[in-house]
Amino acid sequence: MAPVTTRSMAKSDENYVFDRLTPKKRSRSSLRSKLEEAKRLKQLLQQKQEEEKVYTEEELVAHFGADHLTGVRGCQKTLDTTCLRLLALATEVELFLEVSQLTEKVRGDIEAFCGKTRLIVRSKLQKQYQKMVKDALSPTYTPPTKVSDLTGFWEMIELQIDQTQDAYDSLIKLKQNNWVEPEPVKPAPTKVLKPKIVNKPAISKETAAKNAEKARERADKLRIFREEQRAKKAALEQQQSENTVPMETQ
Repeated sequence: MAPVTTRSMAKSDENYVFDRLTPKKRSRSSLRSKLEEAKRLKQLLQQKQEEEKVYTEEELVAHFGADHLTGVRGCQKTLDTTCLRLLALATEVELFLEVSQLTEKVRGDIEAFCGKTRLIVRSKLQKQYQKMVKDALSPTYTPPTKVSDLTGFWEMIELQIDQTQDAYDSLIKLKQNNWVEPEPVKPAPTKVLKPKIVNKPAISKETAAKNAEKARERADKLRIFREEQRAKKAALEQQQSENTVPMETQ
């Protein structure tokens, strides 16, 4: 049996103290973290309950006003109608893939149309816009979503919806043409119009002499007018100098 030295006894005492104190510290730290986690989960639960709370019509009118509710529900109706219409277009066009005479380009255009249309419905409409409509009817959502926010967002995505409708119309025209793409129309050559030269009528000698005489008369009148103005200015300056009394020197 190995002898127990003073150093080994001191080391064993340290281990004893560490083993005795560390679990308590760990337990207090673990308890504190659990309490904080429970508090955070309770706040999330309250927030979730407030979001899922079903408000009565009277509560919504009292909080938002009747005009706000009418505008938001109009946006919801437009959203539902547009989603159904776009999904119906995608389903209809997808059936064209069963035609055997499709070229690879046309088949790719059909697949691209279906994927793009369903992506717009799923991401833009059913996800982003639907959330905005829901937030516009939530009294606890901050900052509040206004009807103008809904209409502004709709104007941005309406361009993509119109482009989707145009692509559908093009595929329908291609189907009616037995899936034969029309040849591109060559632009008609533009004609270069030469400027017309307008010959001015010849002026007779008498007319030219009259015009010259009129020009001389206008020049003489202008010269006489300027001389009169200079004479008036000189007379006015002389009158002002005569009326000025020179200061007497003391």
